[in-house]
Amino acid sequence: MRNKRNNKIVMVIKTLVSVAILAIAFSTGVFVSQATSTPQTTTNTNADLNLGVECRVVETHTVQYVDSPVTEVKYVELVKKVPVELCNFSELEELEQWLEDKNNVTTVRFQSPDTIVDCDDYALELQYKALADGYIMSFEVIGESEYNTLFKTPLPPSQSLHAINLAIIGNSVYYIEPQTDEVVLAVHLD
Repeated sequence: MRNKRNNKIVMVIKTLVSVAILAIAFSTGVFVSQATSTPQTTTNTNADLNLGVECRVVETHTVQYVDSPVTEVKYVELVKKVPVELCNFSELEELEQWLEDKNNVTTVRFQSPDTIVDCDDYALELQYKALADGYIMSFEVIGESEYNTLFKTPLPPSQSLHAINLAIIGNSVYYIEPQTDEVVLAVHLD
């Protein structure tokens, strides 16, 4: 009985060793096949042709390197669409009332801790709001001397240019200081 038992143990050990050798051989084969970068090809000799041996490439891999990443462009739908027909303000009172009403809306487009907000940001924001409400309003840059001649509060001496807005009402052109909503007559067209 003891012999049968020993024979079974030897047989189990042989089986385990055989399985281990097969696992190592399989793992080595997988490792070697992954390490090759080009498919193996053979050249047919006259002897191979007589035996009818065929060789063909089963699979190839191509690696393509990109110098710079591709930027994905996504178009986002606006929350409020611009009306099809834009118009000028019909009278000065309408412009002043619109400026008063728009100040009740909080601006968040460029408010962030890392952003330096200056005159062009205010002028662009006012222009966006006007367009969203269906009004034509321009973004303008004027010099220090013209600004100081027209507006109540002069620009600091270090600032030679300033961004403001422009609205046309009838035959009159008005400048708007977007930071204070001050409106001044710039010129009559006729």
